[in-house]
Amino acid sequence: MKKILPLLLLLSLLACKPGRIYESYHKFDKYTWNRFDKVTFNVPVEEGGITGDIIFTVRHITQYPYSNLPVNVILYTPSGEERIKELDIILKDSTGKFTGSVAGDLWDEEVVLWPQFYFTEAGEYVLEFENLIPKMGIPGLVDIGVYVKKN
Repeated sequence: MKKILPLLLLLSLLACKPGRIYESYHKFDKYTWNRFDKVTFNVPVEEGGITGDIIFTVRHITQYPYSNLPVNVILYTPSGEERIKELDIILKDSTGKFTGSVAGDLWDEEVVLWPQFYFTEAGEYVLEFENLIPKMGIPGLVDIGVYVKKN
């Protein structure tokens, strides 16, 4: 019982993520992101005129073979505007050590895609991700995700 109480307290604290207006993750089958499989997140925004950070997360295992994860990101607004970013997410430093936070064999990395993004209108914002590594599949990826933290 003494061991269970601190665990329950920790889980309840982790479940509360104040300020997040959206959070979603896409898990990969067999820890592999296939080259031409785009991952889409539909972000519902209930009111226009708010500002928030749009943050991309990557979870991978220690056996991830690359030092980076190049991705193409397209953001579609409810009115049809497109914003495109090509990112090279660094997962290892110059010495070859992973840079994210670790728990066991899982590594987490976060990248702010659009800091203080102004959501001009209510509606559904769509984020589409495509991996750019020129192999048929990227092994070692557990999931990717997006969350929006209201400023």
